Amino acid sequence: MTALTNPILPGFSPDPSIVRVDDWYYLANSSFEWFPAVPIHRSKDLQTWEFAGSFRGHEDSLGLQGIQDSGGVWAPSLSWADGTFWLVFTVVTGFGGPHKDMDTYVTRAPEVSGPWTTPCRVTTTGFDPSLFHHEGRHWLLNMEWDHRPNARGRFAGINLQELDPDGTTTSSEPRTIHRRKELIEGPNIYFFDGFFYLMLAEGGTGSNHGIAMMRSRDLFGPYAEDPHGPVLTSRDKPTHALQKAGHGEIVVDQDGDPFLVHLASRWLEKKGRQYSILGRETCVQRLTRTDDQWLRLENGGWHPAIRVKGPTPPAPPTAELVPTPRDAQGKAESESSFSGNDGDVATVSWPWNTLRRPAHQDWASLTQRPGWLRLRGGTSTDSLRDQSLVARRLTSTSLDVSVLIEASPKNYGQSAGLIFYYNTDSYFYLRTTVAEADGRLTAGDPQYEKVLEIYEKDPVTGLQAHDRVVVPADTPLRLIASLRDHSLQFSWSHPYGRESLIGPLLNSLNLSDDHGNKLRFTGAFVGVTAQDLRDRTFTADFHEFTYSPWTPSITSSSLPPSNPFRRCTTRGPGSD
Repeated sequence: MTALTNPILPGFSPDPSIVRVDDWYYLANSSFEWFPAVPIHRSKDLQTWEFAGSFRGHEDSLGLQGIQDSGGVWAPSLSWADGTFWLVFTVVTGFGGPHKDMDTYVTRAPEVSGPWTTPCRVTTTGFDPSLFHHEGRHWLLNMEWDHRPNARGRFAGINLQELDPDGTTTSSEPRTIHRRKELIEGPNIYFFDGFFYLMLAEGGTGSNHGIAMMRSRDLFGPYAEDPHGPVLTSRDKPTHALQKAGHGEIVVDQDGDPFLVHLASRWLEKKGRQYSILGRETCVQRLTRTDDQWLRLENGGWHPAIRVKGPTPPAPPTAELVPTPRDAQGKAESESSFSGNDGDVATVSWPWNTLRRPAHQDWASLTQRPGWLRLRGGTSTDSLRDQSLVARRLTSTSLDVSVLIEASPKNYGQSAGLIFYYNTDSYFYLRTTVAEADGRLTAGDPQYEKVLEIYEKDPVTGLQAHDRVVVPADTPLRLIASLRDHSLQFSWSHPYGRESLIGPLLNSLNLSDDHGNKLRFTGAFVGVTAQDLRDRTFTADFHEFTYSPWTPSITSSSLPPSNPFRRCTTRGPGSD
């Protein structure tokens, strides 16, 4: 048996949904406002994962342009029935107040790489949907949202209704099968040994998160709760390495042994407060059945384990998954290319992601200058529409990143560079642009010079600029960043010249889910971006993007050393 180490999918990989088809385990995650929508990985051992597909073919129908931060595609659920993959997900277009605006869709495909059928809207009553396939019938579950201030409470219960045979519409009215005072969501139903098991996420997505189990002999209940208490939580152990443990699904291996995938967050501490800059990550636990047929963690109790005994691997071993050093996005530990692995050579693909609009060669091209990524300047870094931003998830809290950029901005509305991005309220941006030579507006035509500077956006302090360095107008630049747990340091150089620091040590904890006073769900990214706030004609070219994570050093109490930044090795010609 393999030994599994949590998280099995590090970085922003929340709300995991899992299904096994023959030897393969398929894992889907929420994507919120990012494309590709609903990334799906596959594995034969639950530890080594490769990107396998996403919701493709109807991306524009999701309508993510203009949605607020952390809106978009919430909590997909992937299943297999009638010889096909089924995918259900909710698109949330507005939340934060008493109302949530949302639509839930069902789509199907012969393979997770697609093609997916046109998504059919099946309900608007709530979110966190899942499908229960039983005895040839298909059932839709979701939590119900009640916006009324004088009614049942916003998390109003778990609804169940039947779908027609092809999943395009509901064939019955929603029926509430369980309700209680605690915040409950993320419902899934499983059938074992004559019992219908209803598994729920409870307590919200923060430190009180957990998973509860109940069961009934009847699909519509009533459901009795496991007297043991939660199946999984870390709410009562604030020093545990895996916090916020909850929201999951169950899969059964070929030996009939059940496993639970769930989300959790690793954390850094500062001034007694926990921060999760890698977002919510996917973990796995082995379950066992008690004598009275309840499902519990095999290691006992309800705290998530770091090390878990995996399933029996399929035999004979295949060469399809090679256990070489890789990050969880299926890419080598040090990567220097913008090309992806889904066969699209015209524009970027996984592990690269784009914001609120799918990648397209008319603004993110790999062919206009072969070997380079050309970005056409889009809207501002605060915009909810048409940003030209290409980024990948952070999978480690200690890493080095660099990229070569060629860009010739002509006015201060044009800029491009390297960005660490959480959302429109939180980012660190090392950008090249132009500025007035004397630093202020004067009579007559001002003289401009090309500069490097840092923009920091924070939900508390707003937008501020750090440092400004004049650079040659027509020379490529290498932009560099070193992340060391709590701190981020930018630097720059000529293509193969000596590196120079720029700006102060920046507080990378501002990129966490836990910063500020708004609900934030999406995790941190690093990548490249370009803006043209005048006429969208400006382009910037990027080459030799390197992403080199270190071994994560997230602990419950350690602070970084006073000077945590090593000097990056100077790259020479041909070192790519």
